[in-house]
Amino acid sequence: ASQAGASIVQFRGPDDQGRIMPDRWGRLVEDVRKHSDILISFGQAGPPFRERKALLELGSGNPDIMAVSLTNHDFHWGPDRPQTDVYYNHSRAELHDYALALRAAKVKPAWEVWHAGGVWTLNYLVECGLIAGPHLLTLIFGAPGSTWSPATLQEVGHRIDLLPTDSRYLVGTLGCGPQLQLPLLTFSVIKGGHVRLGGQDTPYYLDGVPAKSNAQLVERIVRISRELGREIATPDDTRRMLGMTTP
Repeated sequence: ASQAGASIVQFRGPDDQGRIMPDRWGRLVEDVRKHSDILISFGQAGPPFRERKALLELGSGNPDIMAVSLTNHDFHWGPDRPQTDVYYNHSRAELHDYALALRAAKVKPAWEVWHAGGVWTLNYLVECGLIAGPHLLTLIFGAPGSTWSPATLQEVGHRIDLLPTDSRYLVGTLGCGPQLQLPLLTFSVIKGGHVRLGGQDTPYYLDGVPAKSNAQLVERIVRISRELGREIATPDDTRRMLGMTTP
């Protein structure tokens, strides 16, 4: 995916029956960095901060970026998987702790905005002096559950219009097939934004046609972006856009 043009990779490391195993995550980071300068983001934003705090204490295995949800998590997998439904509450007090710990660890937060209320929370953290731009935001659409927002161009445009001027945003979808996802990603490129894609969001290249790899999905959006006059950012370009120190 990096060779195809991705500048950030997000992954979830191993767990033991749902318990995060920080040392294993850290070793993955160190292994990736032996082969690529891609920025590494830790996903799995749902669990409470107390379960993820150790992921910021890995030394050379620390990520560059960590996903943090600005809204509660209510993700419904459907009647065939009721045991995997997700319900997490993210209080403002928890987000205070996240902001301070991320600043101390020099890890960039990737704030997940599942609906417009997440923008209110972002502005609240700014007003409290806990965070400063440029902000990295992941705008998520189509995820089933009470944090659902329709995966439409109108909804994407509305949420982009609400963002602070010093925002760098990625548009991503969950629970949507590629035929619904691709217009939203293309719209983000046209609007000057960026995209999130991969097997976690949809493992299909076309509806019913599995993608061969994440790289194949990246290659397609790279082609579209260049046709629209948007050049592809390198990892160092991305670090500069996000106000991060280049290695």
